[in-house]
Amino acid sequence: MPKFFKIKKPEKSSIKWAGSSDLLRQPLDLSRAVTRRLQIFMVVICLLFSVVWVRLYQIQVLSQKQYAEKLAQYIKKYQTFTTPRGEILDRNGNVLVANRERLAITYMRPYGTTNDQEWDMCYRFVDLFEIDASGLKQRDLKDLFITLYPDLATAKITVDDWKQYNNGVLSDNDIYLLKIERINAEDLQKLDERTKRAYIVKSAIDAPPSGTVKIVKNDITLLEAAYLTEHSDQFPGIDIAINWGRDYPYGNLLASLLGTITTPKQGLPAEKLLYYLALDYDRNDVLGRSGLELEYEDLLKGNRSVYDISYDKDTGLGKLIEIEAGSKGQDLITSIDVELQLQVEAIIAATMNREKKNPYRKYMNKIYITVMKPSTGDILAIAGMTRGTTSIYNDPVSVYTDAVIPGSIVKGATLYMGLSEGVVRPGEIIFDTPIKIMDTPAKSSWKNLGNVTDLQALSMSSNVYMFNIAMRLGGAKYVYNGPLNVDVSAFDTMRYYYNQFGLGLLTGIDASNEAVGYIGSSKMGGHLLDFAIGQYDTYTTMQLAQYVSTIANEGIRVKPRLVTSAVLANTDIVSYQNDVTVLNVLENKAALKRIQMGFRLCVTDGLCRSHINNLPVAVAAKTGTAQNFFITDKGEFVSTPNSNMIAYAPYDKPQIAIACSVPNAWNDKSQLNICQEIVGNILATYFKK
Repeated sequence: MPKFFKIKKPEKSSIKWAGSSDLLRQPLDLSRAVTRRLQIFMVVICLLFSVVWVRLYQIQVLSQKQYAEKLAQYIKKYQTFTTPRGEILDRNGNVLVANRERLAITYMRPYGTTNDQEWDMCYRFVDLFEIDASGLKQRDLKDLFITLYPDLATAKITVDDWKQYNNGVLSDNDIYLLKIERINAEDLQKLDERTKRAYIVKSAIDAPPSGTVKIVKNDITLLEAAYLTEHSDQFPGIDIAINWGRDYPYGNLLASLLGTITTPKQGLPAEKLLYYLALDYDRNDVLGRSGLELEYEDLLKGNRSVYDISYDKDTGLGKLIEIEAGSKGQDLITSIDVELQLQVEAIIAATMNREKKNPYRKYMNKIYITVMKPSTGDILAIAGMTRGTTSIYNDPVSVYTDAVIPGSIVKGATLYMGLSEGVVRPGEIIFDTPIKIMDTPAKSSWKNLGNVTDLQALSMSSNVYMFNIAMRLGGAKYVYNGPLNVDVSAFDTMRYYYNQFGLGLLTGIDASNEAVGYIGSSKMGGHLLDFAIGQYDTYTTMQLAQYVSTIANEGIRVKPRLVTSAVLANTDIVSYQNDVTVLNVLENKAALKRIQMGFRLCVTDGLCRSHINNLPVAVAAKTGTAQNFFITDKGEFVSTPNSNMIAYAPYDKPQIAIACSVPNAWNDKSQLNICQEIVGNILATYFKK
């Protein structure tokens, strides 16, 4: 055989093996190694298949029933229905917010129903039932045009548009938007009123989620419900259901405070959609939108009824089978005394109607009143009455959102601070005479009062007495017509003491959007003096009510509350208790006693006598006038001082405390503090009961 290859013998290796391992000199057995690895691999594969087989057996045989139930549960559809919300009552059991049944027409798509069949039913429906199409917007009509005339809508797209679409420049949404843009008024003329009304019904039954009961029309009459029941065969899938709305036995009384709820059509607010969905709300659920309805949503909402949706095999009609019964929400018991509330509003309205012809009160169009129980913080009555062009209405929320310049009513807190800081002594006499600071007008009391004690400073409303407390607190050395240099920390000290009474802080009332008022930032000496007489920071009337309640309640400051408790529906079982909350306690009881005595002296011998001193109970009070301005339509500034008053009674064992604020109370010519008349009438009404 010829040799095609010349095999060269291997040369003798130059590697010396002496001393090397014998294992290195043994020939390699690759087949044995590979076989062993394949065997191990096959064993692993077999084990894995065994595990899979066992698991399949477990699922398909042993747990077949369990997983079948899970599958059925997964594909099953449920429908929930809202139940009545809890009612809202006053402290005596009078119903402020009740529930009202509302009949509604609903639709659940029968199995196998086509789109054309639904359109036919919608047309039959609008021929018999009134549907308002005036709310349709231009965009809605264009969508309807695209639905009914798809070929005409598609013809709006040019060849160039389609080229860009095919090249990926335009998307499906871009094509849709081009159709919307190019549909004109002439195109929309094709849509008659009957079609528009039918479109509203069709939109309602097509609303997500699919396969559930949809509300077609709310608030139908009994006659409509009866007709639909008799002719149900003409409207497959249509049924009558009960929805729940709110009813207000006292009309608009406290409307903004009690709040509102959404309708099923409005559903969940868009800005909090994810939040409520996470709490297991449905998109069309009714919930509180404002006021106490929102603040106490968790208590007022009922537990929804849950129904299983199935279909009749013969008719294809949907059936609802209750699987979880719902329950009504809890009833709220408020602190409001509705009879007192009505009387307070009547007193204010009568005053405003009488004074509207007074040329010296032509800018007075708002009166704030808070009536509180000092020991518990219960709000017995609350009013923010506004005189509009045609009527007088109450916005009670404004009592804790609108701030006013308080004036002299804060002097009780100023004196308490002065006594506690030791800058003035109980009974100390200060000569009331004007104070003049460099480059500023003279500061004085409403008249030169001469020698006054701390109690007289409250009863006769001495500004100068309070100025001296502020100057001593700030370490100022007063020189007539000289500069007034004060330690700026005096501002913080003053606010610290005011805060203990609730001035300059949120009161903690169980309502949203409470305001603090204006907190001044200037550290000028003159502003410290203004601060001491209530001419610097501003406060809400609710803060003023907490302030006077703290004085009446022996220095114990409590949170105001609008709701005292909640009870389970149709029972007396208390499910929620809004306990009295103590915020702080004034420590200097001796100083507090001087404030109480000064307020009482104001009624017996001071500026608070009018309308107050002749009541059958002993009253303690303090009036206040604050500089203010009104800007006319012409842009002119008119001096319109505020009138304010705080009071509590009886003096020895207080039952109620009242705060009254009237911005822009008078102009051009000084008038009586209107709050004295209002507060006097409220006290007379309350203690007549």
